[in-house]
Amino acid sequence: MTDIAERQLGDLRWITVRGTPEEAFAALGEHERRDIQDVVRDWGGLKRLRRQAATPRGAERLTAVRAASQRRYPDVWAELAALAEGAGVPVSDLALQNFRGDLGIAEPDDGCSDLAWRREKAYLAHNEDDGPFFAGRSALVTLALDRLPVITAYWKPGFLPSTTFTFTEDGLAWGIDHLTVREPAAAEAGRAIVARELQRTARTVDEATAFLRDHPSAGGYGYLLGSLSGRVVVIDTAAGRYGEREVTPEDPLFWHTNHGRLISGAEPEPRSTTAERGEVLAALKPPVAEPEPDWFATVLTGAPPPGGVRADPGGRTPSITLCTFVVEFTTGTVEVIPRDATPVTVPFADLVALPL
Repeated sequence: MTDIAERQLGDLRWITVRGTPEEAFAALGEHERRDIQDVVRDWGGLKRLRRQAATPRGAERLTAVRAASQRRYPDVWAELAALAEGAGVPVSDLALQNFRGDLGIAEPDDGCSDLAWRREKAYLAHNEDDGPFFAGRSALVTLALDRLPVITAYWKPGFLPSTTFTFTEDGLAWGIDHLTVREPAAAEAGRAIVARELQRTARTVDEATAFLRDHPSAGGYGYLLGSLSGRVVVIDTAAGRYGEREVTPEDPLFWHTNHGRLISGAEPEPRSTTAERGEVLAALKPPVAEPEPDWFATVLTGAPPPGGVRADPGGRTPSITLCTFVVEFTTGTVEVIPRDATPVTVPFADLVALPL
């Protein structure tokens, strides 16, 4: 039996869906039909993807990525198809939306910023940046699906819930930064498809790293992944390349924006905002004492470049910072900071607990 409910976490909408995977995604699509239809009709990013996919080269890449995604991850494809059916939109539109970054099309000069810390304490902090179109349309979504781990993710309508920030019932959390890859791997599945399979299967840090090492994607993501056990790992995976680094007390602070730090083939353009934000974060001096959550929140939300990495309307990037997450693994607490709203601090366990 499928059940869907909505509540609030401060000013942020929070949707919980229970049931079989396909039924739950269909229910989510129906629940969010208006916003998903708005994305398909009005979002400029999808219009740009349609233009590129209509070129001979774009059409060839789209066909290859779609075929690999359906063949290798049929369960994830079934979820995407169910989401489209529930929303009353063509699955081809949602597939194209979720293949953003997999077709060799240069993405806008924007994206997310992350910090990871591991010494006596362990942290992940993530700015979720995207176009103002998604402000007010995004929400937390908890999926409690039959025989799968419970996950909660920040979700933008029309996307799979695997492209932003994830919490799992097993005490894992990870943020994702898109990596622009101009020559995607032609025979691999879409990066959001692979990331969704990660949500469905990984129960430990080692399982997550092994999965990403063995399951390449056409495009690329940088993953910053941590656990309530205190481990924090950074992974870059793009177009068949893979790089991994564990954050350790000997070098406790690691930053990431939207270019590869552990692999080649995803370098930043000169004077790009990912390079600019990277310069801001690279200049940070690791705190002598153990940092508090406010230190991460100030860096990510306190100011736009060059004083910080917050994305604001009218800046160099077309994106804005929609929401920020600061996870303190050693205390099991999460600070959720929606844009222009009051921050909320919540136990990690509560984010993956189901309402009565």
